[in-house]
Amino acid sequence: MISYIKGKILIKKDKFLVIERQGIGYKIFVSEKTSEKVKQGEEREFFTFFVLKKEKLELYGFLTPEELTVFETVEKISGIGPKGAMLVASLGTIHQLKKAVETHDFKYFSKIKGIGKKKVQKIILELGGSLKEFNKSSIEKDDEALKGLLSLGFPSKEAKEALEKVPDDIKEPEKRIQKALQFFARK
Repeated sequence: MISYIKGKILIKKDKFLVIERQGIGYKIFVSEKTSEKVKQGEEREFFTFFVLKKEKLELYGFLTPEELTVFETVEKISGIGPKGAMLVASLGTIHQLKKAVETHDFKYFSKIKGIGKKKVQKIILELGGSLKEFNKSSIEKDDEALKGLLSLGFPSKEAKEALEKVPDDIKEPEKRIQKALQFFARK
């Protein structure tokens, strides 16, 4: 099973990329959001999920382990295939998804083409319990950044909201704090 690949993007399309690694091209299905973030010719790393479907092999790629974890959780829901799970995973951060599930925010899920209200209800119902223990590494990453913002005198609620707006590909607490401070500066 292929769970990670780093290589040069040879071909970039809306729904897939071809990544060259040691002379082999891997076709990786990606969301539009991911496709917009990468450029043809650049070297990138992808966290992947391998699917065997009716004697057909497919590889789905994500820029962060968090997105992959969301995908793996949603993909387990009956009636939601890998392409639907990829769309849900690309909607936003784990915190945003968790908030949408907890508040039954159908508007959040309405951005997904091809998934109706009944499937959204099913996603919310089935994700409700599994998101509680979900992705502790992301929470730990934000704990350090949150502590930094709190020590600077920002209220907890506002600090958490600012950190939710920081892109997931920024991992270091110091850089997350800097991006959050930019959010406060714009307010």
